[in-house]
Amino acid sequence: MAIATKKQPPKQSVVPDKLHKSSGSAVSAVQDFNVELDPEGTNVWFVAILSHQKYTTDCCRFIENAFHNQDCRCYVPSKEEVHRYPNRTKRKVRKFVIPRMIFVTGLNEEQAYNFIPLWPHVDIFLPDRAKNRTHGHVALAQIAQKELVRLQAAIQGVASADDVSFTTENLTLEDKIEVVNGNLKGFFGNYYHDEGKDYLVFALGRLGNIKVKVSLEDCALLK
Repeated sequence: MAIATKKQPPKQSVVPDKLHKSSGSAVSAVQDFNVELDPEGTNVWFVAILSHQKYTTDCCRFIENAFHNQDCRCYVPSKEEVHRYPNRTKRKVRKFVIPRMIFVTGLNEEQAYNFIPLWPHVDIFLPDRAKNRTHGHVALAQIAQKELVRLQAAIQGVASADDVSFTTENLTLEDKIEVVNGNLKGFFGNYYHDEGKDYLVFALGRLGNIKVKVSLEDCALLK
């Protein structure tokens, strides 16, 4: 008698403007994919969106192994912190700053599109619908390395990963400010106030905005 097999449902694509609703969760891996980025680098990075955060490390390894002969690399914005549990134990963990998002360099658009069916946990490489179609597909969103370098510096300069967040919402931004004191000294962007907190906001390509929590005592208006 033939044994009936359960048919797997087709993979569903994720709507880009609904990708970033969860906050960074504590994890203990992905350190290999948070290497220091070269400020002088000119790489272009594509954006892979995962079906679930738990596949981050495995997916990065799979991508880098699949394209190892062309120096393909992954970057996951994250920060190592000490997590304190109710029983007073402590453990080093790594928090994701932009949930379910992996930045990938070292492959072209056609390779990215052909890769998606090979790895079931990549929902999509984020498209840039403002560009013309290429290889029969919508062009992929691209992030310059200098923008990721700025994001990485912001993550390193804050006390907690919770102080940096990504949003696709249209924010009502105010005057330009610059941080003149502290670990974020030299950073500049637009001022944004929300729920009693002060933020410096800068764009991450055309993907959205990065919000960095700041103290106004450390900031000055840019003229």
